[in-house]
Amino acid sequence: MSDPLIIDGGILAGGLARRMHGKDKGLQLFKNKPMAAWVYEALSPYVRKVIINCNRNQTDYAKITTNLVSDTILDFPGPLAGIVSLMESSDADYFLISPCDTPLLNHEFAKRMLNFLNSNSCDKTNRELLIAVQAGEKQQPLHLCISKTFKASLKCYLDNNEHRVMKWMAENHAIWLDFSDQAESFRNFNTLEEVCTY
Repeated sequence: MSDPLIIDGGILAGGLARRMHGKDKGLQLFKNKPMAAWVYEALSPYVRKVIINCNRNQTDYAKITTNLVSDTILDFPGPLAGIVSLMESSDADYFLISPCDTPLLNHEFAKRMLNFLNSNSCDKTNRELLIAVQAGEKQQPLHLCISKTFKASLKCYLDNNEHRVMKWMAENHAIWLDFSDQAESFRNFNTLEEVCTY
């Protein structure tokens, strides 16, 4: 019998948040709580620990979790670099990842992702899955469950000055799991106006 998978959670909060007028997106209050804190609460019951990828305001993010990692690739190369940084900070087999700007995320995300992972993983040698969210007509590539074995592919892609997330997902045969009934839970809040008026 194989050993159980080690799964860590990850929150992507390393971006520049240009549409937030430079304010740190994950720390903006949504219903009196930082957006990243809502995502943390959705992931934490289902994983060993949750790591936040952030490049500034670490003291504030540490109020959510002390497991923090900055980009290991310089010059803000995008969310794929954040995923690499999460992988390099942990010995987990898999990572359950969401962006920091989706405070409506609920427990169905983790439950369904991990149920699918466990149902489609036979043993340690056959557990190289890349699973992402299909919410109605919209694909959500940054809500994903990803094997650590994809780290080399991600680094090579970034080394070649590629940053397009959907292109990398297609090249690596992502499985799109249906969350059509949960589409609103993956809504991302990109502006201060959206956060304040929801």
